[in-house]
Amino acid sequence: MKFWKLTAALLLALVGFAACSDDDKDGSVDFERDALFMTWGASETVGVSGVNIATFTISAVPEGWETPEVNTKTMSVEIVAPAADADNVESSGNVTLRGVTHGGDAVYASLFVSLDTPEVDYSTQPANCYIANKGGAIYRINATATPDGTRIATDHLDVIWQASMNYVKYLQLEEDGTATFFMAKNDDDDTVKAGNALIGAFDANDNLLWSWHIWAVDYDADEEALAYGDYTVMSRHLGQLKNVTDTEANILASYGLYYQWGRKDPFPGPSTYNASKGTTVTLFDGVSNTVKIAAVAADAETGTYSYTNAHPTHFITASDNNGAWDMGVSSEIRGWNGSEKSVNDPCPYGWRVAPAEAFEGLAIVDDLAAENAATKYAKQYGWTLKMGEVESFYFAAGRRLYADALIQNIYDEWLTRNVALEAQPWVGYTWTSEGGNAFAFWFNKANPTASALRNDLKIGTANGLSVRCVKE
Repeated sequence: MKFWKLTAALLLALVGFAACSDDDKDGSVDFERDALFMTWGASETVGVSGVNIATFTISAVPEGWETPEVNTKTMSVEIVAPAADADNVESSGNVTLRGVTHGGDAVYASLFVSLDTPEVDYSTQPANCYIANKGGAIYRINATATPDGTRIATDHLDVIWQASMNYVKYLQLEEDGTATFFMAKNDDDDTVKAGNALIGAFDANDNLLWSWHIWAVDYDADEEALAYGDYTVMSRHLGQLKNVTDTEANILASYGLYYQWGRKDPFPGPSTYNASKGTTVTLFDGVSNTVKIAAVAADAETGTYSYTNAHPTHFITASDNNGAWDMGVSSEIRGWNGSEKSVNDPCPYGWRVAPAEAFEGLAIVDDLAAENAATKYAKQYGWTLKMGEVESFYFAAGRRLYADALIQNIYDEWLTRNVALEAQPWVGYTWTSEGGNAFAFWFNKANPTASALRNDLKIGTANGLSVRCVKE
């Protein structure tokens, strides 16, 4: 009996030792924030944390920065920026926190630090879309209210989707209720790295409360605006990253984004510029997981603004509802109707969805009767349109189909019902602020002179079309 008790005790001790040994191998360290934007000579305290950590040290800093010590009593570290007259200083880089577990393993965390980083403050400009046209800058928006001033209980922020990994960087909720994030610049010309993203505010239960489109593009909407009679119109569709037709890649980048009528959140473009039942470009969330666009049938629950605002990646299909996604919801209250900007308007501050009247009088500049028109314009993917003396190129991005959310820009039954597929190489649509009314233009390859445009096409609101904005 004594031998059995001794053996059992030894076994329990060994099991306990093994368990402790396994636990000692696991550990983690972290900074309380991802980035710190400072001025020369300034200092700031940042909290640190660790799980199963025996020792904390700062193992690396950018060149020219002092290596601070971790205060284990307050679990914090004081970052001191170099003085303005310091030599050989890196203006940005990573501070590395090193932790050693009780088992002897090392784990690491990084804090991005940057000096004199310019800031663009949009926090007093309520909108659902923000243009980020300055690279290497911090952007600030109000993350605790919708554009109409309704307060939201934001607990944390996240990237819902972005067109490349680690595109929107260091998204943080600040103590004053603003969201800050960093947009990188291109190394060769210092312009902003172009792309589109959707960021969201979530409550403590991880429910999405509101979301904002970030349009990073080397484009000044005010400077390049078009004067169309009584309207000042953007020279690009929302989300357009380029505005040229010289390469297939640039045509694709010039398509912009797609919107279901009345909804504030965009849907991304196709993975190929020649989109016959095209699929979406690959998307990523804030931790580089892939994100999918889901096609969800309209019903009494999904066909509402409360649902769509909480599910911006759900494209509401409506194959049997006259092509309309909303089910008995008053579009005049929450949609884009009227001359005033609504809470769901997708345009930046100071802009709103264009009315049909803004496109009235536009004409195709290209020579439709030219000898080589059938081949020349088939590769152009859009028309140069003119109003008075003002000319601008309009890309034919087609639409996301109301029935299945797939992207199509080569044939359209709304325009031509008895024409062969090859007779319609491309077509373009732009929503107007009138519900279910679109500005459309198309190229008829079989008979180029039959190509045309109109600003009063009736089309189901479940279709995803381009959007142009006019000055409020």
